[in-house]
Amino acid sequence: AIVTFHPQELGHEALAAQKALLKEFFTRGPGTACALTSLYFQESTMTRCSHEQSPFQLLHGEPHIFEEVLGLKFRISPDAFFQVNTGGAEVLYQAVGELSQAGGDTVLLDICCGTGTIGLSLARRVSKVIGVDVVEKAIEDARWNAAFNGVSNCEFHSGKAEAVLPDLLSSWEDARPLVAVVNPSRAGLHYTVVRAIRNCKSIRRLLYISCKPEGEAMRNFLELCCPSDPGKKLAGEPFAPTLAIPFDMFPHTVHCELVLLFTR
Repeated sequence: AIVTFHPQELGHEALAAQKALLKEFFTRGPGTACALTSLYFQESTMTRCSHEQSPFQLLHGEPHIFEEVLGLKFRISPDAFFQVNTGGAEVLYQAVGELSQAGGDTVLLDICCGTGTIGLSLARRVSKVIGVDVVEKAIEDARWNAAFNGVSNCEFHSGKAEAVLPDLLSSWEDARPLVAVVNPSRAGLHYTVVRAIRNCKSIRRLLYISCKPEGEAMRNFLELCCPSDPGKKLAGEPFAPTLAIPFDMFPHTVHCELVLLFTR
């Protein structure tokens, strides 16, 4: 659990008192019913901010939680993305593996990789995995997860995809097949990322995982599939949407995770 706390005008001592009360509530009070293994505190004037903006402070328990997916063990930091529906995630990742048609000579590009779940779950069937994520702690987790599970053909890069990917793909000369999997936030992919994917001739297959396909992701779909446009520096051959599969990751809600396969 992470308690996000607006500090208002409280001083150091008053904040320390609030932390002590929270710890007492969850370790000795009614909150013990939650059986928390990790309790974090974060001072923030926003509803959500990163560890770099305001550090997560461990009040009780272990610094990480652990989950098992498809026979692999994953370490998860407070601000690292991880699908909350673990059983659903297994079904989702298995489908991604089948749709990718990745073989032993394939390089898998895992964009917005989080703790490395998709890349690591497919690592044994591909030649190499390259993961990118903006959350530094998530990349630390991904590297730890690879080492712990004995997976040696993965490399993970910390940074914004729009900063890392263009350089990576513009100089791509590897003859091996390149398959991309993207799993962005609701805000979708930065235009620079879409352009880098479009302009990389080696990517013939793209899997787009979206939790809100009717939102900003729709802009990405149009950018991926529109005709070449020199004015927008979209020189690469357009993709075509081939298949869409919904996954009910959020039972009893109207939301659905959607996996779209784009090919060219």
